[in-house]
Amino acid sequence: MKPILLKELREQYRDELKELYPASEIDSIFQMLMDHFFNFPRTLIALEPNKELEPADAKLLCDSLQELRANKPVQYVIGSVPFMGMDLRVSPAVLIPRPETEEMLQWILKETNPVHNKLRTIDIGTGSGCIALAFKKHFPAAEVHAMDLSQPALEIARKNAQEQNLELILHQGDICNPGKNWPVFDLLISNPPYVPEKEWHQMDLHVRDSEPGLALFVPDSDPLLVFRCICRFGSENLKTGGLVYVEIHKDFGPQVRNLFREFGYTDIVLKKDIFGKDRFVRGRWTGSPPDSGNP
Repeated sequence: MKPILLKELREQYRDELKELYPASEIDSIFQMLMDHFFNFPRTLIALEPNKELEPADAKLLCDSLQELRANKPVQYVIGSVPFMGMDLRVSPAVLIPRPETEEMLQWILKETNPVHNKLRTIDIGTGSGCIALAFKKHFPAAEVHAMDLSQPALEIARKNAQEQNLELILHQGDICNPGKNWPVFDLLISNPPYVPEKEWHQMDLHVRDSEPGLALFVPDSDPLLVFRCICRFGSENLKTGGLVYVEIHKDFGPQVRNLFREFGYTDIVLKKDIFGKDRFVRGRWTGSPPDSGNP
């Protein structure tokens, strides 16, 4: 196999992925792979389009192209993703952390008084551990718990914690059946499943075919199922004045806000993301449910 020009490989990517991604995203994916495999700067292909790649190096990009054509997200091809200043492992066992979740973390960190850094926090549906690890990184004295139903996901979270030299207390469990004997928490954070199953057909192929459905979808008949479980868990395990932050589906902002209110939370905020879509809800636990009882 003779050396291949860098520009030829880029054109091959553009041609073979054009049915899956827009042109700008294809170029971004190509650059991510060049940076991952060879540490090539972004300007290289513009400055040296005729740069030759040795056969072994070209094979890495060609093999990656085949994975991408099979709807494997580039983050899974690379095996990691940047998140809040960390490089975290990802695999098809966990969701790929997204910018919206970084937005939620920035909001939480801004509202959390650093004087109170010995907080006991739990991240529900931790996946890669991105939320729990970001919080622990910014508040080293915090006691950070992380729960997930999936054991393979918890293994990824455990590896990420080890590689970031951060301590998490991991729990395998179902938030809708969490059991007893939990400690009292100051803060509960979650990016739970919230996509109704009927939206499966609307999703990008590389999301619906590769990312774990367990972490994405909820029944069409009860799209607030997991939020109800989170509210109930918080009502049983948050200290008075403790806070819950959740990421939500853009179409269910008022419903989630009302659910928090029905459970007895106060100081409720429905916050939009940078695209102007309802994306986050915060509530404060009052210490007692409303007189009518929990839903």
